[in-house]
Amino acid sequence: MNTISDTVISVEEARTALRCMRLCNLDEYEALESVDSLVERIRRISMAKLVESIIETKLTENQRTVVQSFWFSEKNTSQIARELGVSQSNVYRTLTRANETIKELLTPLVTYFSDLPDVQVAPVIFRETMKTCSAREGEADTLSAVLTNIRLSKAVAPECAAQAMCITVKELVKIESGKVNPTVDYIRRFSQAFNVELNFSIVNGKGRYEWKEVLQI
Repeated sequence: MNTISDTVISVEEARTALRCMRLCNLDEYEALESVDSLVERIRRISMAKLVESIIETKLTENQRTVVQSFWFSEKNTSQIARELGVSQSNVYRTLTRANETIKELLTPLVTYFSDLPDVQVAPVIFRETMKTCSAREGEADTLSAVLTNIRLSKAVAPECAAQAMCITVKELVKIESGKVNPTVDYIRRFSQAFNVELNFSIVNGKGRYEWKEVLQI
């Protein structure tokens, strides 16, 4: 049996499908596949923004610190415990309570967006959303990490990014992992494809990479 999201399409989604067919010379099936991918990305980004709001407004100061250290700075509970001067079990309990608060507030939206029963929400969608949120909020100290964060922050799958860059997924993985340095031409194409501006500066002897959205006129 089809779900509501299988049978109902919004005006915006219909327009996007038609635009895909017209500009990219796609057939009906390919255009609908493109729309599905777009809608999924928009929903994941929307949920990441909601998580950012939950962290700022619904968590305690201590919970906020632990969540940001764990998810955004990718520190483990042992590192966080040392920095805060508390036990590792204390950090684990704080992180667990914070995660449960986020899941509880996120569940209705995820259920509505994904037509998933509640039991399936927490383990899958929560991790994906936190990964997107981390990419939006986290700091990166290498160009490869910045490029990866930009892709994840826009919820673009590796396959789609590789296709846009005219390279293979294997080549993309090597670039994002830092095993291969991106060429100037690659960075130019990446900036155009993801509609971002990339900047490099040196602060206190260390390189800093920053990026921002390019306003479309």
